[in-house]
Parts: sequence; structure tokens; C-alpha cells
Amino acid sequence: MPSKTELAIAGFYDGIYLFYELVNSLLTFGLDLYWRARAARLAVRAAPAARLALDVCCGTGDFSRALQKAFGPGLAVTGTDLSEAMLSVARAKTPGAAFLKAEAKELPFPDGSFDLVTISFATRNLNIDRPLLLAALREFRRVLKPGGVFLQVETTQPANPVLRFLMHAYVRLVIGLLNLLSPKSRSSYTFLKNTILNFYPAAAFDGVLLEAGFTSASHTILCPGPVAVHTAVL
Repeated sequence: MPSKTELAIAGFYDGIYLFYELVNSLLTFGLDLYWRARAARLAVRAAPAARLALDVCCGTGDFSRALQKAFGPGLAVTGTDLSEAMLSVARAKTPGAAFLKAEAKELPFPDGSFDLVTISFATRNLNIDRPLLLAALREFRRVLKPGGVFLQVETTQPANPVLRFLMHAYVRLVIGLLNLLSPKSRSSYTFLKNTILNFYPAAAFDGVLLEAGFTSASHTILCPGPVAVHTAVL
């Protein structure tokens, strides 16, 4: 069952689903679309023979659509999310993919169902504590076929201290402005700020993936530096 925090996160996204994509693009200066497209191309490189993909915490389906475009019609995409409102947008905007409501750490699929499991800009929301994060990653591993690939695109802590300082300052500024515009959502925005500022550096998260049982893990830093694509093999 979802925890109270997980349900609160889903409720937060239920409230912003109509302008979620617009806000993402505005806050990242449009780079979110580039990051997802680049990550989808890296998914093709990591799992060129994939035919069945699961996009966990798919939100409004941005990354599901990026996967469809990168792989072409040979890939069947299923998306899951805990927010029904976000899924309603994904269904309307992503023909050919299947979407269903499901909790990340309790996926309704048999063992070894997918060639590729992905997640974009949502792992940090699962990082409520390390045991819950590991439980979710092990669930992703469970539904992968032997030799299957897990791919994640997520914010990271830049290795360059100046870039890291600028990233943290920008996140604090933006979340502060959002809190002023929507004081009722202050606790949710503050939670999201903390998930970004406290998420793992890329090399450290490779270690988390290995701890979760993947046999290998690596990452690629995306320009300008605060985002990483992680790939791990079962």
C-alpha cells in the first residue's frame, strides 16, 4: 500500500496535471524535452532489441512518447503512475501506449515481463528513505527479463562546485516563487525542493543500483550538468 507521503505526492500531481508540462518547460528553459529525447536515444543504444517497455511514474507520458519516437513502432510501451489525473493526460496524448494506475514498488506484472524499464524525473520522489528507494528499484528489477535494462533520467548533484551552487540557488529561488504564488501547496513544493537538492550524485547512485541487485550500472551526464541518465543491467 502507498504510504501517506506517497499519496500526498500523488495528490499534489493531481492538482497540477493541467499545467505540469508547461511548468516543466518554463522552469528548465525547455531543456526537459531535450533531456528526455536524449535519454530515449540512450535507451535505444542500451537495449536495441527491446520490444516491451515499462515507463514507471510516467506522469503525463512525456518519456513514454519519447521512447515511442526513438524506438519506432516495434516497441510496445506501458506506463504506470499513482496519479489518475496525470494518467488521463498521458492516455489522451500517447496513442498506442497502455497506461494504468499502479504503485512503483508494487507493480501489477509477473516477474520478467519487460525488456526495458524506465523512469524519468521521479526517482527522487521515491527517495523518501533508502529502504523505500531500494524496494522500488528491486521491484523494477523483478519485472525485467534476464538481461533486461533499467534506464533512469534524473536530476543529480553536479561535480563542479560552482555549477552545483548555481543549481541549488536556482532551485531554491524557483520553489520560493512557487510558494508565494501557491501558498496552499507550500509543503508539497518544499518536499520537491528537498528531493532535488538531496538526491544522489551520479556516481553514488550507481552504487545504489548495484545494492538493489543490478549486475552493472553506469551513467551519462547531460548538458549543462544537473541531469544524469543511469543505465543498469539485470
